[in-house]
Amino acid sequence: MNFVQMRAFNAVLRHGSITAAAQALGVSKPAVTMQIRGLEDLLGVRLFHRKGNSLEISEAGRQFLKPVRAMARILDELEGIAAGTAGNKQGLLRIGACAPFVVVPVIAEFTRRYPGIRTETELRNSEALAEMVQSHELDLAIATLRAPQPDFFCLRLVTQCVRAIVALDHPWAGRDSVALAELAGEPSVMRESGSMTRSIIEDAAAAQGVELDAHLEIGSREAVKEAVARNLGIGFILDHEIGRDHGLVSLAITGADLEAGEYLYCHHDLVDIGSIAAFIEVARALYDMPLDALASAAG
Repeated sequence: MNFVQMRAFNAVLRHGSITAAAQALGVSKPAVTMQIRGLEDLLGVRLFHRKGNSLEISEAGRQFLKPVRAMARILDELEGIAAGTAGNKQGLLRIGACAPFVVVPVIAEFTRRYPGIRTETELRNSEALAEMVQSHELDLAIATLRAPQPDFFCLRLVTQCVRAIVALDHPWAGRDSVALAELAGEPSVMRESGSMTRSIIEDAAAAQGVELDAHLEIGSREAVKEAVARNLGIGFILDHEIGRDHGLVSLAITGADLEAGEYLYCHHDLVDIGSIAAFIEVARALYDMPLDALASAAG
């Protein structure tokens, strides 16, 4: 088993086909096919099954996901050093985020400092991002958490608070705030299960015996805003995510602690790896985190 075989396996897994994997790696299709077959022969298992024009990982192949992704990241770093790019001037950084509002400024500054490093960003909910970082599908994530995750290096960047949003012609549109108890029985537009915003408001309501009416569930922040603007119910959103939507009014929710942190997190053993370390430093500087906060976050 060698690094090239594992990188080919990881590329096929990420891109879904031999052709796309070969393009991503900058090699020929036969070269990728040969590496996958060699790895399958060595392991004695079939790693992928063909499904139409794409490949789907087998049950046996799933057992190798986490170590192969970790080794692929190490290989990328070694190749960077060999090519004289240890100064973070080239490479790929895979980033996850709940929403663009906190992560985009960091990516913008990171790209300005390190134009040779390409970034790929996945927008998912908090639960999905944690799973993707854990399995090495992502190098790091910036997501909403109520507390640092003990399994990861975590750096708190900003504090967020859940607010209610209503349409301009809603009866509450002229108010600045609404009590949590007033939300009982009001039609609500909720994010999907796994959304930290939804978890925060539902847990706070349950703790006080307030029954929320999840009238509509939509798996997108922008779709929630659109549904609320059309008066389909009351929505819930973090204050940094409100944006400049003139069709909505945001209201503070009183009577409960609805705060959470926006954390940058990754595996502890990746904190000092070139491009990841550089991204952490850019985020720390951009959000003006003190150096002792970074040290304590590293555990």
